[in-house]
Amino acid sequence: MKISKKTNKIPAPSKRLEKRRDEGDNAFRRASEILITVLDNASHAKSNRRLLRDAAVVTVKAACSHSSIHGARKRMKKGRSRRQIARVLEGLDLKKVEDGTNSILRADAEKRFGRRILDIAVDTHLIPYHGLPYEREEELGRCKQKDGTTRFHVMATAYVLGKRGKRFTLAVIFAPLGTSMRDIVRDLLFLLRRCGITVRIALLDRGFYTIDVVRLLRRLDIGFIIPMKGGRLKKKRGSYRTSYLMKSAKDGKPVTLLVNATSAIKYNKGKRFGHHGAMQLCFITGGIGFAPGKIAEFYRKRFGIESSYKLDKSIRPRTSSRNPAIRLFLFSAAVLIQNL
Repeated sequence: MKISKKTNKIPAPSKRLEKRRDEGDNAFRRASEILITVLDNASHAKSNRRLLRDAAVVTVKAACSHSSIHGARKRMKKGRSRRQIARVLEGLDLKKVEDGTNSILRADAEKRFGRRILDIAVDTHLIPYHGLPYEREEELGRCKQKDGTTRFHVMATAYVLGKRGKRFTLAVIFAPLGTSMRDIVRDLLFLLRRCGITVRIALLDRGFYTIDVVRLLRRLDIGFIIPMKGGRLKKKRGSYRTSYLMKSAKDGKPVTLLVNATSAIKYNKGKRFGHHGAMQLCFITGGIGFAPGKIAEFYRKRFGIESSYKLDKSIRPRTSSRNPAIRLFLFSAAVLIQNL
């Protein structure tokens, strides 16, 4: 605190600074109360309220400082020991953590978006993992090499495409090994339906480019935009629509599906990527009547979910635990803090 040179006294804090402090204290308190509810519902053994409160407060402090639970507790003067807090986290159940998180997200989503028609984005987030699985091999998903490993804890989220900068995560699930993209989309849409939300258009990543996902969205009468893998459409001077035959092999038998495809041409001036000329963007679509150029522009809204993952990584408490329930809890804590 600086001392005023005129009065030689510490100046009184401004009203704006006091208001900002009050808002921060209220947000900290709300985040702690939410995490107490998740811990209470997901613990195998019932713990007293004070221990759960200390565990929640340490988790929020670790998120604020982007440190570990042990590091945040070490900097606190009061509270339960690190070993006691670790026992609470080690006693979490994976399925109960997922259900508790979604129940809180559902209650908040019903207040904000209940009985409304929304556009959403669906994506998977890979958290790199090094070492042996905690209990079963199915806990870890496999993917292309990233950050020196091919094993990941896979989290999937549904994210609302809000207007005026509103960003909100609607549902979170843990995807073990063997979970198909169709199952991920189906489970997330089921959670959204429980929130009273009707999905108009779903924007999905290139990883959801499968026949099963397209058939599911068609059966549910949901519009969708999915990028195609590679330049599979002929590049022309302008944007155009066409039909495309998707091919796949299931149980050794060829499977085909005729879909609507769009080739959108965007012209780069070298400001962002450093190269000039026309760039072709290919999508498969269904249940929407946008012009080809507007499809590519509308799909840009999906990158809000990528920003949410970057923000999640910056505030997610760090851990070296192999327990997937702890990792899901820390991921969920970061998501809930973002929504606040």
